[in-house]
Order: sequence, then structure tokens, then C-alpha cells
Amino acid sequence: MAKCEILLLGDGSHLFRAIGWALEYRGFAVMAAGSPEAALEALVRKNYDLILTKLSMEELDYLEVLKRAKRLNPKVKVMVVSGNYEATFPLEAYQLEIDDYLLMPVSPTELWRRVNQCLESLELESLTPATPLASSVADINERVLNRLMVMFHDIRGSMVATAAALKLLGRGTFGEVGRGAQDKIREISNRVDKMIHLTEEFMDKAFTHTVQGELEREVLDLSRDVVAPVLEELAEELRDHQVTLENRLGFHPGSIPVKGSRVWLKSVFRNLINNAIRHGEPGCNIVINWERQGDNSLLHVYNSGDPVPEESRSILFANFSPQFRSARGAGAGLGLGLYLSRDIIANHGGDLWYEPRTDGSNFVISLPNH
Repeated sequence: MAKCEILLLGDGSHLFRAIGWALEYRGFAVMAAGSPEAALEALVRKNYDLILTKLSMEELDYLEVLKRAKRLNPKVKVMVVSGNYEATFPLEAYQLEIDDYLLMPVSPTELWRRVNQCLESLELESLTPATPLASSVADINERVLNRLMVMFHDIRGSMVATAAALKLLGRGTFGEVGRGAQDKIREISNRVDKMIHLTEEFMDKAFTHTVQGELEREVLDLSRDVVAPVLEELAEELRDHQVTLENRLGFHPGSIPVKGSRVWLKSVFRNLINNAIRHGEPGCNIVINWERQGDNSLLHVYNSGDPVPEESRSILFANFSPQFRSARGAGAGLGLGLYLSRDIIANHGGDLWYEPRTDGSNFVISLPNH
């Protein structure tokens, strides 16, 4: 069987070069286009089986490329890459038929699995790696993952330098700064510190994979290791939105032991809290509670306000939900983040669901007790 053709739309960054190398190593034929113009020229010359692209609010030109690609070849598959945990895309992207997304960082094994799954109708099972799996994974660990680690290290270095400059600016080292400007500098500095912390977490955890590509898991206290650090991280956002927070986990004696990936469980909880802040009314109440149900721990995240419209609940955890976004208006973020969160919880052997309340919304995370 001939190699499957993949068009990689990117900016020539280390990340996209690593993705292209990993796909070529697996046996795919990869064409890289570094601009919308180059991409359109490539699409006119050849029909590709898959287009893999990064898409964000700043990259609307690639959205037009995807629309043109669908017109030229309605059968082409499309995968979107996001470089942040919230996976924020322009509103128009939710109107396109996108087959899958990738949230970075991702292991080479998971990249290959998702690409094969996206193209399963083309019987990609016949494609074989250039070398046996064991040596392939060892080589990937040495090359691709190390390149990504270098990239994360460089990003962290730039953020550390930015944080240091902001602190000097706030202290008046470069001249007198007004009170209002000092407050804003302090706010930005705190946000940069959070970004540094998140980057260090991903550097520490995201590259520790087994041969099967599974994230390293550990026994965690759900309250101390997941809930508490996220609430501390989002303290300013909660205060700025005048949210009344009630964390009832402290009422339960002892720990709440679960087994999982600290960084990804925090990502799920962070997503739910951000949604509660965003979609609760100004000055809303957020209540976090926990209960044991058989062999599972249930973590409740409730926010006051209008519940999700009944007609939108069935698509709440869909990959893309344009109907719900339209109902909530521009800027609504529910949909892809919830889809991703449920997928993460499912990989931990649990579930994530929505419970409407007369005075608000309640999301429930179910995880096996350890």
C-alpha cells in the first residue's frame, strides 16, 4: 500500500519539525507548508489524506486554508493541534468538520495512534514502523522527546527572564511607576509565575512515559494534591469575578486517595473551575464537595447561575458543539475542554458528567478509590 500523504501546516517551529519527523519515521509521507500561500499551492497540486495544523485566534489564515481544502477534497481528514490546556480555537473552527485534535505535549506513540485512528478508513494497519517497536521507542525518546524538552526549557527560560524584568519594573528600578501601573505589573507578574509553574509541571511529568505511552501515575490526595493547588493558582481570578468559594473538602477527615497523573487531574479540575467562573453569573457561588460512592470518589463542582439549556446537554461533552456555543454567545468555552476532560478521566478509569440544578450547574468527576 502506498504511503498516506499528510500536509503539515505550521510555522517551522521545533514542535512541528518534531511532529513531522515522528510521522515520517512511522512511514507517512509528510509535506510541510510554512505559510497559508504554500499550503494552498500544495493543495492544488495534490490530494492529501490528512491535514494536520495548529489553529488559534491568531492564525485565522489557516482556517481559510482548511475551508479551501474541504472544497477541493471533501474526503480529506483534518486534525488540529493546540499548544495549551484550554484548547481555545476561533469560533469559526467549530463550524468545520474537524476529525480530531491533539493537545500538546503528546507522546509519539499517542500521535501515531491518533493519526491511524483518524485514517482508519484507509486501512493504515498495513503501515509498519521502520524498526521494531522497542528500538523505535528508544530512538524516539532520544530524539523527539529530547527536542521537545529543549523547547520547553527555552520557553521556561524566557518566562523566567520576563518575570524578573517585571519585578524590577514594579520596584521602580527603571523609573517611578504609578500605583495603578504597579498593581497591573503585579498581576501580570503573578500570571507569568503561574505559567512558569505549569511549564515545570509539564516538563516534570509529560515526558515520563512507559513503552505503551501511558503517563506516569501516582497515589494522590485529591484534596491536597489536585484541588488545593488549583484553587490557589486561580485565587486572583476568583477574587476579580467576586466569586464566593466554598470548599467543603476540608470538612472530611483524612485524605481522599486516588491514583492518577497529578498534572492531568489538575488540568481537568482547572477546566471545571474556569468554566464555573466564566459561565456563572457575576458574583456567583462555587461549591466544591466530595462523597464516597461504593468504590468511587465523586468530586462535585457546582456554580450558581442559569443551568445549561436542556436542548444543549446531550452535546455538552461532544468534540465540537456549535449549537451550544451559539446559545451561549461569542466567547463560550464549553465543549472541547469538556470533551478533553472526560477523555482524561476515562483514561483514569472514571467518568465525568453534568447534573442540572434549578439554581445552577453541577459537574461530577468520578474516580476509583485507591
